[in-house]
Order: sequence, then structure tokens, then C-alpha cells
Amino acid sequence: MFRKPQAAMTHVPLPLPVSFNKWSVPTERSSRLANTPLTIKAPEQFPTIPTIDEWQNVWKVWDLLTLQIITRDKLLVRPIDLRHPFIFYLGHIPAFADIHMAAAETAPLSEPAIFAQWFERGIDPNMEDTSICHSHSEVPDKWPSVEEITVYRDNVRRRIAAWIDSYAALKGNVPADAARHVWMAFEHEAMHIETLLYMVLQMDPEDIRSPINCTFAPNRFALPDRCWVSYAGYPAVVLGLPSDNEVALGTATLPPGHVFGWDNESPSTNIAVKPFRIQTQPITNGEYFTFLKAVQSGNTKIKRSIYDLVPRSWIALECDQHPTRAANTAVLATNYGVRTVVGTPSIFSTEAALWPVIVSQVQATAYASWKGKRLPTESEWTHAARTYHLAYALSITASESNYSSAVPLDMYLDELLSAQNTTASVHTCQPYDLFVPSDANVGFAHWHPVPVPALQPNAITDTDSLPDATFIGSTWEWTSTQFYPFDGFQPSVMYPGYSADFFDPPETCDSDSTHYVIKGGAYATHPRIALRQTFRNWYQRGYPYMLASFRLCEDTV
Repeated sequence: MFRKPQAAMTHVPLPLPVSFNKWSVPTERSSRLANTPLTIKAPEQFPTIPTIDEWQNVWKVWDLLTLQIITRDKLLVRPIDLRHPFIFYLGHIPAFADIHMAAAETAPLSEPAIFAQWFERGIDPNMEDTSICHSHSEVPDKWPSVEEITVYRDNVRRRIAAWIDSYAALKGNVPADAARHVWMAFEHEAMHIETLLYMVLQMDPEDIRSPINCTFAPNRFALPDRCWVSYAGYPAVVLGLPSDNEVALGTATLPPGHVFGWDNESPSTNIAVKPFRIQTQPITNGEYFTFLKAVQSGNTKIKRSIYDLVPRSWIALECDQHPTRAANTAVLATNYGVRTVVGTPSIFSTEAALWPVIVSQVQATAYASWKGKRLPTESEWTHAARTYHLAYALSITASESNYSSAVPLDMYLDELLSAQNTTASVHTCQPYDLFVPSDANVGFAHWHPVPVPALQPNAITDTDSLPDATFIGSTWEWTSTQFYPFDGFQPSVMYPGYSADFFDPPETCDSDSTHYVIKGGAYATHPRIALRQTFRNWYQRGYPYMLASFRLCEDTV
């Protein structure tokens, strides 16, 4: 279902490891369910605390990005004005981890302790007024040398490895608060791999040292016919983690199998979802360019300029006059490529035409308006994704399919489960969506997005087959839900500003600087995060750099 690119890919190893699609996955993750009986045996989830192998794989990716893909002479570059230069992040990752390791061990910071002050927290200012920014570290007048930061990093890594060894020796009998600190350090580093990557993508491509040699397939395929899946809705779609209360767990012994989440994932909440239908795939680069041509022609009601609508994930390969903010130069380039660390494939002549387009929420909303549709809400997207994954996993194990496009997918799933005296919510409300196909493009399975599945010629008329749908992998996806806490939200004691600093008042919903929820996971997302369906990511709706795409949605009767 999650198909590999229709391309001849050549991967040439460099001195540092470059294949990181071995980031740990849940044990026995359904064996992709292809050979299992229809009765569901829930796969195992990730261990509560990341293993040393998981840590080491994340460190390999981080070192590849910071010490190879970014060359030494580019560490002081600041490709995105809203972020620090690269060298800050070189120190930020070990400093954040050390602060939490010291708390976990009730022990002093690693030396030099001043690094924790300089590198504790980065910046994410308001896009419309950069003087507005959350609390952050005051950076030094002169950055430490790369050698000093690397020695510090290695000391912190040894500290983490020693704690993991102790955790194993104690068979997990450790205080929950200590374990949470270590988990936080891990997911924080995994998330910053994506941050650093999308910063790298804004560099001059000539300055990026590619980790692999990559040949992109020619674009031999027409843009896919659009397929939709309908849902009857649900009176109480569960969002969030029901049992991860940081304060309640406190210093008690870590419960077996506990799933940690960030503060905005708790407490769980129930959202009523009305009937809707949603596209099976995100919008592609090719489709988005068609939209831009319509805007340039003046045949739309879109008020945004071409300059504001061209994705920052694209780079002009040929142009007579590249778009600027000046009204008289709002002209599209002749050819665009997609920014990746392995090249800039054309959105016309290569497979990149079928990749999900990476855009801001403002740009996604403009496209949806042009089509007379909208973006899904957080609850709609979540209900659609986890229902589809379970229904697909069950349907491929059934002796024959009785799916009909005339039946909402959630009702079809209820029919599949009725003979087993169970309900979908028993499986779909788990913290991890363990029925995501194993070849989903996450964890650097590829170093770029992959094409959305091109629908077969009979896909529209073949109403007895569940259509291909992709919800996880290649890109995150924007929703129409403003980032706001669930009822009963409590800021994390360990990291109080993680979420609370980015909740915007509801009346600011139309501002480019207002934060909106994104769901799913991109090609650079760690599987722990991509598969934890309760994870809530967010960015300012005008932020154009995040690896996020979108799909269309609409109400049904």
C-alpha cells in the first residue's frame, strides 16, 4: 500500500552510516498482518524507555547531519531568520539532555555547566513581529568551538548510556519522573533532527554535502485521479493519552508498559465528529502548481500573491523572472525543483511531481478554498487515519472483501469486527497506531518524500476494493484545528513552556503567526513519534519550512 518510489535508486555509502530506516519498530508489529487471522492480536508497542540501540541510531543521524551534511565552514550559517545558526543546535541537543539527565539522577550538570545556560532553549519568534518571542537562552558573544561542543556532547552521551545500563539492571524499577526526563531527552533530539533538516533544506543546494547518490525516476505518470473515503462520524473520538499524568505519577515506580507523552497530549478528551469525507492522499507538487497557474491567470478569488503562495520547499531551476513581493514581478518560474539533501528533482520531469507538496497552512488553506473544500480538523484526520489503518489490516486478512464505497469506512469496520464481539475503539484508541504499514516513509526510509500511490485505471469504478490511502509518511499534514489545550490541561513541571508558550487566543485564528495542529509524520520523523497517534505537532500557520503537506476534506449529509 505504501509503495516505494517508482525510481531507480542508487545508495552509495559514505564514511558515516547513512541508512537509518532501522530505527526501532514495535516487536511483532502485525507482521504487516498479511498472514494473520482475521481475529486481531494486538502487536506490541515500543518499550517505555528507548533502548541504547535507539539512542545510538539517533546519534548517528544527528552526527551525519551536523558534521557531514553541514560542512564545518557552514555551521555559523543561519538559513532561516527565525532560527539560530546551526552551531547553536550542535550544543542545544546535549545541553537539553544533560539538564534532564541531571534531574533524573539528582546530580550536578556536566561540565562546562555554562553550556546548559547558553544552549538550553532556542527561539521561535512570532512571524509577524519577531520582537515577540517566548523565554529563551541568552547566547554567548562568541560561540564555543566545535571541538569543545563535541567533547561536551560525548560526555553527555556517556551519561545517558550509563543510565540506560542501570535501568536495564534494575529491570525498569525506577521512579517515573526520572524515566520521563530520559524519555524527554530522547524525543527532543529526535524532533530536532527534523528541525535541523528543514533548515538545511533552505541552504544553497551547492553547499549541502549529500549523504547518498540518488537518481530520481522520470515523471511518466499522470497526476492521480482523486479518490475519497467517507466516514459516518463518531459521537466521541478520543484524542490524547488517558493515563499519562506527570504529577500523579510523580516519583512512584514506573508502571510496566507505560506510554509517556508531552503535556499537550493529556488529559484525553472526547470530540464528536459529524459525517465527512476525506481524500485518500495528500495534494501533490504537480497539483499545487496547477493551482498557482490559476492564481497567476487571475481566474481565482485568492487574494494572496504568487510570492506568498510559492512553496519555500521549491527552488527555481529556470525562470525569466522569479516571484518577489513586488506586484509587478508576480511571475512563476519556468521550472521548479523540490529541495532535498539528495538533489532538487523537477516537479515537471521527475517523480517529484507526485510527491506531497510541502507548504504552510496558509498556502494549504488557499488551495482548499480554490477547490471549494477545507482542511480536516484534528479529530477528523485522527479518526480517518486510525480507522483506515485497522480496516485495511483486517480487510487484507479476510477471505473476501465486502467493502463498498457506498458504505462509510467506519461502518464497514464495525461490520468486520461484529463477528468478534469487539469494537474498533478497543484498537484505535491505543496510544500507538500499530497498524500503520511497515513500509511507511518515516525514519529516513528515504531521504525525501515518495510519490503518492497512483490509482489504478479501475480504482474509481472498483467499489469492492478498499482504495490505497496514505496517512503516515513522507510529510506531516496540516489540520484546521488551532493548537489549544484539552480541557484539564496542566503544563509540564519538567518543561512548563513546551506547549503553553504556543497556545494562541481563539480570536487570533486568522493570523499568520497563530499555531495550528499538524498530524502524522514525515520521512525524517522517528517511528516512535510517527506511530504515536496521540502526538500533537504544531507550527505557526504561515510557517513555510516545516515538512508538512495537506489533504482536502468536506462535510457529508
